Amino acid sequence: MKPNFLDRLKSGTWKLFLIALPFTSFPLLARLAGGTSVAPLSAVFLLVLFFVSYLPELFRSRSVPRQALPLLLFMLSALLSSALAVFIPFDSFRGVPVWTNALEGFVTILLGIAFYLVSIHMVVDEVWFRKTLRWVYVGGIITIAASLVQSAFWFALGKYPEVLKQLQALISSSGLLYKARVTGVAFEPSWLANQLNTLYLPLWIGFSVKGFSAFRRKLFGVLSVENILMCLGFLVLFLSFSRIGWLTTLAMIAFLVFRTANKLMNRWLERRAQHRGTITSPWKHFFAKLGLWLSLVLAFSLIILLLGVFLSRVDPRMEDLFDVERYREFGILGWASQLSFAERLIYWITAFRVFLSRPILGVGLGGSGFFFTRMTPEFGYGLPEVIEYLFRDNVIPNAKNLWVRLLAETGIVGFSLFCVWLSTHFFAARNLEKSANFLESTFGLVGKLFVIAILMEGFSMDSFGLPYLWFALALIVSVSRIRAKTTERESEPSCI
Repeated sequence: MKPNFLDRLKSGTWKLFLIALPFTSFPLLARLAGGTSVAPLSAVFLLVLFFVSYLPELFRSRSVPRQALPLLLFMLSALLSSALAVFIPFDSFRGVPVWTNALEGFVTILLGIAFYLVSIHMVVDEVWFRKTLRWVYVGGIITIAASLVQSAFWFALGKYPEVLKQLQALISSSGLLYKARVTGVAFEPSWLANQLNTLYLPLWIGFSVKGFSAFRRKLFGVLSVENILMCLGFLVLFLSFSRIGWLTTLAMIAFLVFRTANKLMNRWLERRAQHRGTITSPWKHFFAKLGLWLSLVLAFSLIILLLGVFLSRVDPRMEDLFDVERYREFGILGWASQLSFAERLIYWITAFRVFLSRPILGVGLGGSGFFFTRMTPEFGYGLPEVIEYLFRDNVIPNAKNLWVRLLAETGIVGFSLFCVWLSTHFFAARNLEKSANFLESTFGLVGKLFVIAILMEGFSMDSFGLPYLWFALALIVSVSRIRAKTTERESEPSCI
């Protein structure tokens, strides 16, 4: 049957949505939104899909995925926190009304939920899932290509040509290219690392480990598209020089190594017991596993140490990483200030102090920044970036850490609901991995990597408006729903 206009519109818009995912600070949208740095281009196509496809379906079915229920409760909790914040005596800051900041925070949550629900709605079967993966890869290829071009110009010329700067200004509201660090099509290098780690790399790593590919052909009959993109993704991540980005990827690799080592150890113990005709005692099993874990922890500790030595040689921010004397004299914050990291710690500590002042429901969305001048640790006033941030920049301060922001602005109630929602995806991924279907079991591993990456990257980003988190988790739900439909069809009695 020839697709009608509506089907073609949905299909074309979905493809554009997927390609546009890496463009998260589009200048035109940023200006329309009042100068915000978070302005995803994919939101334009999201709105079309929401009104043309998702909303009519919602009216027909009058239901949402059960995995979304904790998220909706979180949204209501955040709304309640913001409503009750009218009884909190906020400090005046830049003359900005508290309610405008709360409204902006609530809008970004609504945008994130829309990303989540529409993505679940669009991926309805395995055919659509494979098509979705291919167009996601296109966005990833654009990111990689832009990053490699930037890197090539920098290492060849020692500077960026004017045309490259003008191009960056067209696709990113910052319009900045960073010295010796690639940015791709993102706002800054850390945003590039964030999009790689929370969406693209988990896909390419998980599929490469399992041997799955969204395409049939392989380069030289050996290398899949995912293998190639994974290697290029690692290279671009390295060139971003994002420290939290490197740690996030290392956490995903550590998870894969630990699970593989655990399986090999179990297999070896079983074969050993069969060969001897005995049963391995619980104590021997425990000490064998303990020795394995300690060896792996030691190995990864050594890797982190070597990574630190390497960084201290190539990254000016990390030159004093091993300056023990400064740590002894000035403490953790003094040591971190030499690594250009103390500022982040100050923001985290300040936001956590805001949480301690209102631990149950927090101070409402966007409200934590109004307390920063009052609750910033004394050490922070000796850091130029903090002074600039608190007294000169025309923005409301934020925690720059999703987990501390959740605690400060939604309290333990909102934080718990958000964590429950996130954990349901890890358990869904674990169930998928048990499936006999190769695609489903493969994506179970990818889903676990998604959750690990989101947990780690949450220590660097605090915005609800970036699409990767929502889209990645939506894919887990979509594959789970595809599996449920397949199981339901298979369990139906055949008609004779």
